[in-house]
Amino acid sequence: MKNILARGGVEFLAVLLGITLSFNVDEWKQDKEIEKRLKSDYINIQKDLRKDIFSLKNVIVSQQKSYHSGLKALEMIKNKEMFDYEKFINNLSNVWNGATFFGTSSAYDASVSSGRLTYFGNDEITNEIGIIYGHFYSRMDLNGEQLDSFWYTSDFGIKYFGSEPFNPDVKKTNIKKIFSNDYLGSLRTFIDEIQGLYIIKAENALNQMKKVDLLLDEKIKKL
Repeated sequence: MKNILARGGVEFLAVLLGITLSFNVDEWKQDKEIEKRLKSDYINIQKDLRKDIFSLKNVIVSQQKSYHSGLKALEMIKNKEMFDYEKFINNLSNVWNGATFFGTSSAYDASVSSGRLTYFGNDEITNEIGIIYGHFYSRMDLNGEQLDSFWYTSDFGIKYFGSEPFNPDVKKTNIKKIFSNDYLGSLRTFIDEIQGLYIIKAENALNQMKKVDLLLDEKIKKL
């Protein structure tokens, strides 16, 4: 009787061990398959990121040129005795450009929706990637819309001075506009508070994107 029970216990343990091993093997295979797909996700996210880095660099350079033209416009207004209307109008046309940044998140969104990006937990690279798409990209979208909106709704741009700004009669009216407190305030707000902050936030976003690009390089090599 004891031998029968002992044999039955051994058989039960053998079956249990077999089931456990089978489960572990299946889980290992699943983890390896997800790891393989996650590596592909990282590669695709990096491709999107590198395109965005190139794009954002160009946006920053373009906005910086416009920003410096804006500072020059402010200086010209402050120096009323040396004010040159023609130079002011020509310079003002460089204050604005439509270069704003809208990031690409398709590869990131696909990885998040599949659950692969956080399958192995929230490690450093997952958190750093999330900062780009969850913080910087949304802020850049919002700030870009604010920049566009302020330019098109405020009376300080080149369009504010009419289609023939060098017409003598139009020129007299425009000079009065230029030296009004309202005009100076609008231009200063755009340069200092809207465009200047946009450039700072764009540079912060670019630094984070470069950081993640390097982290992805290291991660992809390890997988």
